[in-house]
Amino acid sequence: MQCPSPATLCIPTALMALLLAAAASAQRVQIPIALKAPFIELLLREQVFTGPNQSVRLNDDGTGCQYLELRDPGISVSGGQIRLHTQAAARAGRAVAGRCLLILDWRGALEFTQTPSVGADRRRVTFRTLSWRAVRPDGSTDSVSTTIGGWVDQLLPAALKETTVSFAEPIRQLEDFLDANAVANQTGSEADERRTLLQSLGIDAVTAGEGAVTVTLGAELPPPPAATPSSEPELNGAELARLEQRLDDLDAFFTYIIKSLGVAGVTQPADPLDVLITLRRELIRALGEQKRGPEDPARQLFRQAWQGLSPLVAHAAEQQLHHADALRYLTFISAGDALTAIDALGPATGIELSSDGLRRLARILMPADTADPLQRDERVDAALRRSLGFGEPLPQPQYVFESSWESSWEPPWISSSASSWASSWASSWASSWASSWLDRLIPSAVAADTLSPTLVKRLNNWVPKTRDMKEYLPMVRDVLRHVVGEQIKANPLEGKFHEVYRRLVLAAAWQESCWRQFVARNDKRVPMQSKSGDIGMMQVNPTVWRGLYDLQGLRWDIVYNARAGADILQHHLIHYAIGNREHRTTGAIDNLARSAYAAYNGGPKQYDRYRRSGVPAQARKVDALFWEKYREVSKGNELAVAACYKG
Repeated sequence: MQCPSPATLCIPTALMALLLAAAASAQRVQIPIALKAPFIELLLREQVFTGPNQSVRLNDDGTGCQYLELRDPGISVSGGQIRLHTQAAARAGRAVAGRCLLILDWRGALEFTQTPSVGADRRRVTFRTLSWRAVRPDGSTDSVSTTIGGWVDQLLPAALKETTVSFAEPIRQLEDFLDANAVANQTGSEADERRTLLQSLGIDAVTAGEGAVTVTLGAELPPPPAATPSSEPELNGAELARLEQRLDDLDAFFTYIIKSLGVAGVTQPADPLDVLITLRRELIRALGEQKRGPEDPARQLFRQAWQGLSPLVAHAAEQQLHHADALRYLTFISAGDALTAIDALGPATGIELSSDGLRRLARILMPADTADPLQRDERVDAALRRSLGFGEPLPQPQYVFESSWESSWEPPWISSSASSWASSWASSWASSWASSWLDRLIPSAVAADTLSPTLVKRLNNWVPKTRDMKEYLPMVRDVLRHVVGEQIKANPLEGKFHEVYRRLVLAAAWQESCWRQFVARNDKRVPMQSKSGDIGMMQVNPTVWRGLYDLQGLRWDIVYNARAGADILQHHLIHYAIGNREHRTTGAIDNLARSAYAAYNGGPKQYDRYRRSGVPAQARKVDALFWEKYREVSKGNELAVAACYKG
C-alpha cells in the first residue's frame, strides 16, 4: 500500500496478506510501520540540530574564527540506506585585534550515510552513521581539507553517530492495551497463551526502503482452532443488548477521535465525514438484522472503520512539532493496527474488542483528556461539527408539545352518509376563512428576516390531510425558501449556484416526505419515520447525524428539520458535487443537484452514483425519481408536490 501523502508517519492498513500468512503459520503476526523522512528529520532536529536555524557547531572556540557548523538537515531513504544531507560551513584561524586571521574559510554540503538496526532488547531502532562525504551541487564528491575531515571524524555528536528511536514506552502501552482487550474468564491455558502473546511483542525487523524506514512489530500467536461450520441461532434479548452496547461504544469512540483530531479544512488522505457516516449507517444495518452471522459485527465494523480512520491520524501526525507527540500518534495507530490484525484471526488469540480497550486506545492519543471517550452525548457538539467541515450549530428549534393538535376536524354528530358533503363544505369555508385570516396574521416567510412564531407553531401542530394541501403546501414552500436563504447567508455559496441549491432543497424535501413532518398514528401526532429511523420532512437520521443536530428538534420542529436537511445538502453540494467538479465533468450545472442528492441519500462516496454504471436498481430508481422532481421545480412548478396527495 502506498502512502496517500508524504506523511511524517504512514501506517499501512492493508494487512490482509500478512494476516493470511500469520493464520497459516500460526506463529507470528507482524505489523509494519513506515517512518517517513520528515519523522527522522524531526528526531534529528530535536536531538542534534538544536542551535539557531536548526544548526549544530563543532569545535567552536567562541570567537567566530574557528568552528564547523552543520545546518538544515534533510533526509532521504533509498537502497537500504538513510542519507542525511546538511549545509556546512567551516572556519579555521585565530582572532587578532578583533579580526579573524583565517587559514580555512569553506562553504559547502556534507552527506552522512546511515544504516538502521534493531536493538538487542527489541525495543529500539538505531540509525548508525557509517560514512560521510562532502558533496558538490551536482551530487559528486567534493574534496575538503584534512582539518575539516579531522573535525568530522573526531567531533561528530554522539546523537548523530547513533540516532536512537526508543519504542519501549509504545510497546508497553501496546501490551497494556491488548491486555485490556483480553477475553474475560480465560482458562489457565488461555491465560498462558495471552501472556505469551503479550511478552512476545517487540521489533522483529527494520529496513530502509524507498522513501521510508519500515519498523516491523511482531507478536507470537497461538495456533488457530480447526474450522467447524455451525449454524448460529438469533441473538436473545441479553445478547442483543450487549451487541447494542458494543456498537454504541464503537460509535462513541470513532466520534471522539475524529472530533479530537479537529481535521476539517485540511486536505486529507480520507474523508472524516465519510468515515463516520459510513460507520453509523453500518451500525444501523447491523442492529436491524439482529442476527448472529459468521462474525461478530462489532469486530467487523471496527476493522472497516479503522481503515478509514488510521490515514486521518497519520496525516494529523504530520502536523506535530515534537518527536514525543509524533510518537504518541504512532503508538495509537500501531495499537489499532495490532488489534485489527489480532482480532481478525478470531477468538483463539484470547483478545477481543472491549469497552475498556477502546478507552485505553483513546487515552494513548489523548492522555490529558479526562472525559470518557465512550460517553454518548445527544446534544449538538460544535467541535464535532467543525471537525466534519460544518458551520456553527443551527438556531435552536422551536418545537412545542401540546395535548391537542390540528387535523381536518369533523363534528362527531355528522352521520357517515353526510360526512363527505359536510367535510367538503367545512373544508372549503375553513380554507377560505383561514387563508384571509392568515394573510393578515402571518407575514410572508420569504419577506421576513425571521419566520413567524405563529406560522412555526401552527405547522408543528398540524397533521394535514389531502384537502388541506392548497393551504398547507404554500406555507411549507415559504419555509423551505426561507431556510435556503438562511443557509446561504450563514455559509456563503457562489451566486451561480444559488438557484441550483434552492431547487435541490425543494426537490429533496418532496422526494423524502412530500413536504410532511407529521402523520397521525393511533390518534396521535407523530413525526414521519422510516423503517431505518429517518425522521421528518427531510428524513434526517438521528443516529447517523447525532452530535450535529438537535434530535428532538429533528422530530418535533418542521423548520429545524428543514434547516438540518438544507445544511446537509449544502455541505454535500459544496464539498462533494462542486468539490469534485461534477458540473465540469458532465457539462451541466444542474447535475450538481443530482450529485448532492446522491450523496445525501447514499453517503458521501456516492456523489457520482447518478451517472455510474453498475448501480443497484433501487438506488438508480431513487436517483431517477429525484431528477423528475428537480426538473418540475426547475420549470417553476414548485407546488407540483401536490401530486403526492391526489387520489
